[in-house]
Amino acid sequence: MRPASTATSRLRSSLTKVPDLKKIAAFSRTEAVRDSRPPFFLYPALLCCKILTVICGVEKMDARKKLSDVLGELNRVTGLSLRADEVPEEDAAEAAGRIASLVAAYRERYDKTAFVRRLLKGNIAEEDLYSYTSRFHIADGGRRRVYVIECDAQGRSDAARVIRSMYVTRSGDLFTETDDTKMALIKSEQERDTEESALSLAHTIVDMLNTEVMLRARVGFGMTAARLTELPEAYRQACLSLEIGSVFYGGENVLSYGGLGIGRLIHDLPEESCRLYLKEVFEGGGPEDLDEETVGIINAFFDNNLNISETARSLYVHRNTLVYRLEKLCAQTGLDLRVFDDALKLKLAMMISDRLKAEQSGVFM
Repeated sequence: MRPASTATSRLRSSLTKVPDLKKIAAFSRTEAVRDSRPPFFLYPALLCCKILTVICGVEKMDARKKLSDVLGELNRVTGLSLRADEVPEEDAAEAAGRIASLVAAYRERYDKTAFVRRLLKGNIAEEDLYSYTSRFHIADGGRRRVYVIECDAQGRSDAARVIRSMYVTRSGDLFTETDDTKMALIKSEQERDTEESALSLAHTIVDMLNTEVMLRARVGFGMTAARLTELPEAYRQACLSLEIGSVFYGGENVLSYGGLGIGRLIHDLPEESCRLYLKEVFEGGGPEDLDEETVGIINAFFDNNLNISETARSLYVHRNTLVYRLEKLCAQTGLDLRVFDDALKLKLAMMISDRLKAEQSGVFM
């Protein structure tokens, strides 16, 4: 057995200058180290070599498994059959990434659900629409209405399954998931279907999701579309109804674009006009200057159609107490809510303030 002192001293000298795991690994395989017990100062480095060897092996196994998975997906989507063992070990990770991109591109082009999603978002040129509709056997004509269902991402898959089984029943019905929290149901309509029919269906969807999957959902819908090229606008209206409703009508879980009223008008106003209006009404202040109790009284007064007796009953206060508080508000703001014009001014001001806050928080883009 040959001594390892000379080799050990050389390695110790190199380690004190620049630690090099490759040198350590090479040294660990030399005859001197194999035939004798390695010096103690090499144990940490040799352990690192062992760990790196295991990690590299795991990474190779993961790459090979990922490659097998994407090849299986490729076969399922396109019918093409390729073998993973035909790819060299060192190229497995790169091949898996490229094949995954190929599968995604193929699905985007030939998958009906992906087509519907791209159509709603306006990502399909009108001249390409005919080839897609022929491929997927979708009629261009016929009345359709887009319902956008918004729910928590956690229960979206269950909600999608239920909606597909319950509401995609006619040949012209379509369904897709548009993002993490939204799904779009496109229902074909008959001539007898009205806005009330759409409201009824939207309420049924909300109740059904609450009952079947214990999920709180909101549904928004827009005007009907006579052709497929009008669906992007119908989808935009449905999404906008949910967006505006979350700011101005927070308690509603069904929202129609045609029923947004003043909320839609305020949403479309220029920001500068909104700020100027607040300055005129509050003389430099704003609704944020009002305390929480006063805001509650104002909202209750509006909810009860400016009826003092009904408002007092809903707030559990005496009628004279409510009158006193309204007079106090009039002294503070110069607006008497018992006068319709003043009530309208304050209502608009509070909604405009909500709109500006929503913009700052990113709700309105």
